[in-house]
Amino acid sequence: MPGLNFWHAYVCLFRSESTYDVDEKALKRQFLKLQQVAHPDSFSNAVERERKYAEIQSSMLNKAYHTLRDPLARAQYMLALQGVEVNEAESLHHPELLMDVMEVREELEEATTNEDVELIKQENDGKIKETVAQLSKAFSEKDLDLAKDYSIQLQYWENIRRAIIDWSPGKRIEIKH
Repeated sequence: MPGLNFWHAYVCLFRSESTYDVDEKALKRQFLKLQQVAHPDSFSNAVERERKYAEIQSSMLNKAYHTLRDPLARAQYMLALQGVEVNEAESLHHPELLMDVMEVREELEEATTNEDVELIKQENDGKIKETVAQLSKAFSEKDLDLAKDYSIQLQYWENIRRAIIDWSPGKRIEIKH
């Protein structure tokens, strides 16, 4: 299965148009159904070559599933299919967004209770949800430049989400760009 195109596989599985939006329940059902067929345990009595092939298929299905269910990975993958790369170190040239990120970082560093962090988390979750909605719209309008900007923005909010998970009182907050 080398060279498996995850998005193409998804489109074929669900017989729908290429779209950023994913029905997560349907995706999971289809993934589990395919994994039942391709899982290496189903080939325990098969010849070595078939077991290896099943391992590769299972691994590719896992990677495809995790790529498609994660909004950021899905956006980056869809952009890559169109020849648009989003580098880890790439940042937006929007000072407003960068200021927002710096402010959230400071709020996290100054937080003293789990309740303080929960409020920051709720606000960040709202930003993630809004950015995902904007990504969906940009992809549906085939505006790849805007989709790239939103995927970079989503990367910032996801990095903040991870910093929130790692938070502990007095711990220095590292937000990667």
